[in-house]
Amino acid sequence: MRLRTTVALLAAALATLTMASAAGAAIKDSGMRDTRYCEIFTVFLSPAPIARINNSYGLNNCRQGWWESLDAAALADEAGADLVLLNGPRYWLMDRVSVTDPGPVSTLGGKRMREVATIDLARVGLAPPPPFTTVRIQRDTRFVFRAGRRIFELTDPDGRRWVMQSYARIVDPGLRYRQLRGLGREIGLPAGWTYRARKPKRNLVLRARGRATIVQDALKNTYQRIPR
Repeated sequence: MRLRTTVALLAAALATLTMASAAGAAIKDSGMRDTRYCEIFTVFLSPAPIARINNSYGLNNCRQGWWESLDAAALADEAGADLVLLNGPRYWLMDRVSVTDPGPVSTLGGKRMREVATIDLARVGLAPPPPFTTVRIQRDTRFVFRAGRRIFELTDPDGRRWVMQSYARIVDPGLRYRQLRGLGREIGLPAGWTYRARKPKRNLVLRARGRATIVQDALKNTYQRIPR
């Protein structure tokens, strides 16, 4: 039960650790806005408890029928893992991305997936954090939101701004990109937080040089903090 709680925390709080450093040459991609991806977490207990995060983006389109057909226990047997968690589907909101040191590609459930991060479970707390809890994650990325294209932004009580980098169909399977503009009343905003959609006049570039700070709302949409 403690292990399952830990993995639930990973899915809730670290769902955007999908462009993290692992090994290999840098990857650059564009045309990402509103493109679909899913993740498969493979958990190993020995020699030390670790979760490996495998991401579909750029390798398969995470077709809904395939995703719904997946059996976590069968995937765990296939991967030789102690436990598997299915996380998705999710949709990117940036327009371009650069990723430093992407990980290796393997096959899970008959589809190619890329390992994009590993998480030391011994260092992760066991209580799933509530929405709008600040989480720091390890990754090395550059996200570009193009000028003149709409972004979806939170402002917290301290005036810090957060940009939605992916929306999820985990809590609300019917959520669509066109609905994000008016989502403020549905995401469980705490007192002092605000939500707005706007079109920046210049490219907005979010860099994570080894670490990013994120929050998720009540629908598990994920936002990265804009450095001051």
